[in-house]
Amino acid sequence: MVAGSALAGPFSQGNLVVFRAGNGSAALNSAATNAYLDEYTPAGVLVQSIAMPTSVSGANKRFVTSGNSTSEGELARSADGRYLTLGGYDADIGTASIGTTSTNTVLRVMARVGFDSVVDTSTTTTSFSGGQIRGVVSNDGGQMWATGGNSGVQYATFGGSSSLQINTTSTNNRNINIFGGQLYFSSASAALRGVAALGTGLPTTSGQTNAPLAGTAVNTSSSGYDFAIVSSTLMYMADDSAAAGLGGLQRWELQAGTWVRTQTYGLANGGRIRQLTTTTDASGNNVIYVTSLDSSSVATIQSLVDLGAGSTFNVVATGGANTIFRGIEFAPIPAPGSIALLGLAGLVVGRRRR
Repeated sequence: MVAGSALAGPFSQGNLVVFRAGNGSAALNSAATNAYLDEYTPAGVLVQSIAMPTSVSGANKRFVTSGNSTSEGELARSADGRYLTLGGYDADIGTASIGTTSTNTVLRVMARVGFDSVVDTSTTTTSFSGGQIRGVVSNDGGQMWATGGNSGVQYATFGGSSSLQINTTSTNNRNINIFGGQLYFSSASAALRGVAALGTGLPTTSGQTNAPLAGTAVNTSSSGYDFAIVSSTLMYMADDSAAAGLGGLQRWELQAGTWVRTQTYGLANGGRIRQLTTTTDASGNNVIYVTSLDSSSVATIQSLVDLGAGSTFNVVATGGANTIFRGIEFAPIPAPGSIALLGLAGLVVGRRRR
């Protein structure tokens, strides 16, 4: 195991964690750059920054990311809440055009981070060669599913060095999530646009069938990324399309068997939204946190309480120059029984829907 930072401590429950690319020292481009996990309170106070490893240590690999990619850097919380997962590259800082490197020389990494902020980068794959790794999700930290610019959805086990392609009809995919024990992924390619369920439950074998959610691909200009299915009839999706009325945070509702986009909330600063996470407030309203990059290349975390038409975003935190915020999630929770062992009795886990 490799600690992300010598000073890193356990995450605090209810806080947000954001995948950040860049250390601010230089303009970002397609070369490999530093990756960090920044912990913020919901009020936008920075708690700590955990640096992903830039050198090999035992079984653990380096973990870098592309400096200017819009589709890399999904951050997911495992279905059991205990881990954060994310995808990156085993390469040196500055490696040119990292997102198109061959896996003969640059392995793709599926990182796992516990509530104690310990980073494990021992899980790798030779899939996604010549393309990006984008999202990684897990049910319990032991099984992992990944998406990228090619190679379809890949299944791997923690600590392994290979993965299995489990679908073939949509190979260029974006985000991947688990809701209600079912695996879903998003894509904006010609083969599949919108959100689809993959197989039944959490599939681990090849030949799986994509089942697109009816209605989510009604507009060929759509460009969906992260999504959250918060109930059997309600879903939120991030869309970075430049088409009028499409780009922003979309609310989808299931009506007579078809998903219908009922609201789109845009950002006042002209920013594009690609990653999100959700929770509920004390009144039961859905609260959505997003990351964005505005027209002036300023990275922000913003939140919206969904009260229907007229709801607006509030800026929670602003990133530094030459940095980008990507995936966003709530902090992982400790395993049952570990709270008392760590002297953290009384820790309250907030309710959320991711």
